[in-house]
Amino acid sequence: MGGNIIVTGVTSGIGLGLSTALLEKDCTILGIGRDISKLQRQINLESNKQFFFESFDLSDLGGIEELINNFISAHGKIDGFVHCAGIEETIPLSMYKVDKVRRIYEINVFAAIELLRIVSKKKNSNDGASFIFLSSVMGALGQSGKVGYCSTKAAILGMVKASAIELAKRKIRVNAVLPGIVTTPLTEKLFSELSEENISRIKDMHPLGIGEVGDITPVITFLLSNQSRWITGQSLTVDGGYSIQ
Repeated sequence: MGGNIIVTGVTSGIGLGLSTALLEKDCTILGIGRDISKLQRQINLESNKQFFFESFDLSDLGGIEELINNFISAHGKIDGFVHCAGIEETIPLSMYKVDKVRRIYEINVFAAIELLRIVSKKKNSNDGASFIFLSSVMGALGQSGKVGYCSTKAAILGMVKASAIELAKRKIRVNAVLPGIVTTPLTEKLFSELSEENISRIKDMHPLGIGEVGDITPVITFLLSNQSRWITGQSLTVDGGYSIQ
């Protein structure tokens, strides 16, 4: 497949699994994340000449453009972009203060829009590029205690549709992937806050069981490839049957 790909949230979960898969497909990657120690367990950063890591807090919206411009100056225009970074919280509505809502929107929505604005510039990306955003099945269905999280993931779906229309003139595709519960550090954190009864109930809601990172990454690599050249503005649900019940 090849090409220059930007991936956020590369230090764990789907972002890390995707980066590993893309390196096997001869891609040059700008990986954006925070905890480099997690990344180093999977990717030898010193010997790998196609992976470039930047430790960066995406809530610093003003610094994103310089970060991306530096990579493009060194390696050329972008062929693909995947926004895997995200925050998940379970908080009763009565406890949702403005600051908590703002924080989750900064990463899940505001950073996503700013990244899209930058990479979609003609000087920054090749025609026919593919942009993918990790939403969630919760963005389509909702869940108690997740007003902030669900609303951010729903916002991604509208952003994808609108930008897909706007960027179609350059044959740029914009799509969303909506995973169900997948075994990641984010999920482990969620489960640590729940009772065994609630954990069992969540697992039972997935007819095919809880997913693995490897169940999601092939879908993303397909959407990045030319095999998906006629797919845009879509929200592809990959949830082990969660949403069909």
